[in-house]
Amino acid sequence: MSEARIRPEFMKALEDFDAQVGVELKPRLREMIRLRVSHLNGCTFSIRLHSEALTAQGVRPEVISALARPVHAMREGLVSEGDAAALRLAEVLTDAPRSLEASAREAAAPYFTRVQLGAIIETVALTHAWNRVMRGIE
Repeated sequence: MSEARIRPEFMKALEDFDAQVGVELKPRLREMIRLRVSHLNGCTFSIRLHSEALTAQGVRPEVISALARPVHAMREGLVSEGDAAALRLAEVLTDAPRSLEASAREAAAPYFTRVQLGAIIETVALTHAWNRVMRGIE
């Protein structure tokens, strides 16, 4: 099987960009979004990476495990209502019909500023890029 080789300049640019995206969010929520999106995209490398990052932040194992399932299937009280709304928006941006995006954004709006909502969207978009790269070279 032939192996794909990503140019180091591309990876460096992606890493530099990644350091700036989503900084308006709490680091825990940023990693939770990244993990949820990586589960939806089936990127095993990123799932492991973000699970380890959440563990290092002291996030309980049951929260990390719950991020493998849809937000609506999470046990009540496992994450805050705001975090659940952000995760739902991430799910919708990743894997749902476009007509649902506005309602998910509106549900998250009471918990986040407009800049933070943008940061959620940016984090989802960049996670998609990372997932595609990593799945392409796994």
